Amino acid sequence: MLIQRQDPASSGAQMAASASIVTAAEGAAGIADSRSASAAGGITRGNIIARIERMPGNAMHIRARLLIGLATFFDGFDVIAIATTLPLLIAKWSLTPGQIGFLIAAPSVGQLVGALVFPALAERFGRLRSIGWSAGIIGLMSLACGFAPSFEIFALLRIVQGLGLGGELPVAATYINEVTRAHGRGRFVLLYEVVFPIGLMVSNGIGAWLVPHYGWEVMYFLGGVPLVLFFILRRVVPESPRWLAEKGRMAEADGALRAFEARARTPLPPPGDTSAFDAMTHHPRRRVRDLVGKAYLGRTLAVWMLWATCGFIQYGLSTWLPTVYKTVYHAPLQLALNLAAGASVLGVVGSLVCAMIVDKVGRKPVINVSFLLCALSLVLAGVFHASTVYVVATLCALAMGFLASGFITAYVYTPELYPTSVRAMGCGLGGAWLKLAAIFAPSLIAGTIGSGNLSGAFLALAVVPFLAALTVHFLGIETKGQVLEELEV
Repeated sequence: MLIQRQDPASSGAQMAASASIVTAAEGAAGIADSRSASAAGGITRGNIIARIERMPGNAMHIRARLLIGLATFFDGFDVIAIATTLPLLIAKWSLTPGQIGFLIAAPSVGQLVGALVFPALAERFGRLRSIGWSAGIIGLMSLACGFAPSFEIFALLRIVQGLGLGGELPVAATYINEVTRAHGRGRFVLLYEVVFPIGLMVSNGIGAWLVPHYGWEVMYFLGGVPLVLFFILRRVVPESPRWLAEKGRMAEADGALRAFEARARTPLPPPGDTSAFDAMTHHPRRRVRDLVGKAYLGRTLAVWMLWATCGFIQYGLSTWLPTVYKTVYHAPLQLALNLAAGASVLGVVGSLVCAMIVDKVGRKPVINVSFLLCALSLVLAGVFHASTVYVVATLCALAMGFLASGFITAYVYTPELYPTSVRAMGCGLGGAWLKLAAIFAPSLIAGTIGSGNLSGAFLALAVVPFLAALTVHFLGIETKGQVLEELEV
């Protein structure tokens, strides 16, 4: 699709507005070059892409990664908080196995809606608005959960909080991918995304220490921190230049990109001939229905299976683990929480390893090997379920570590598969399948784990990552090292 140039009457005003945000630090040669191009009315999508691709990571990337990472961190924190507080909530409200399964799955109802609504908002109003709104809901509802007087109100608040939890992750992954160049994108994005498993680990670790001493409410009070982002995010981080350019808002795209360029550690080279990048933008504009059309159907099926698997295992197993250790193996509460926290540590380790190798070996090999090893660990947990709690906990920790490796890679892989016009929605639909799996997995597993049938539960769980590895292998494409627009069809 060709982007029309601005008419002469409006060009001067728009360029003046864009130039007003340029700081003295932008006197570098590369910045002067891009200003000249803007003054000449030559800003195109190709020019924006070329400037992104010439720009290594800098202080503004770090700021964006830290602040948006804060939302993602507490997304992981709040998701797993239920696992550390569940044993006390069961005793407090005398919950039945069915109520326990509903309480675990309740936020996923909201997350399913959020995974569809917030990416749609991101496509229309911008990535940062959507992230800020979702972070506000996460924080506000977490605070409210700490004051919940009953099981019913607590479950309702968790459903509402799920709107933000479901919407934040796919849009955040979309934004981080869009402001990053192809070279080293996998490592850059995954070092950002590692904050999610860190959130899981910290939630387990802090919960194991705080909950026995200060009660379950403290976890939800801590989970209110993301509310701050609702007020500050758009003031301190630029909008995605790729999204602005795709919308035809070239002056704003130029201004947002200058905010990144101003933080470059060294003068940037001139963009040079951008014709090759302009050619990448000539693909037809895609709509949501194209995600299941001929061009993208194979990619979409791979994405849906990938995310559904992560939801099924993450919510069907990890949230049950402290309760399993306590009720089936009769471990003390503190030990049960400590063993569950150990699984989160391996998740962080696996995620860091993936960040180091994903640009070298590729996305598909990392996902497939991780899922196959996750399946193997679950099979072994089923075979040795009658052993001590330490054997089962070790195998479950390995399974969660391997799952985290594949799961985190999905956050760089999924946005790479779709064009800018539907990238957030492609990620959101993937996230919706994760939430669907999360809704049904706890109840399905409750019938086996809840009744003590650990062997059947572990073996059934193992089938899911095995099938996902096959689907990604045969239907997915490799994306490492390619400009996002190169991957469009």
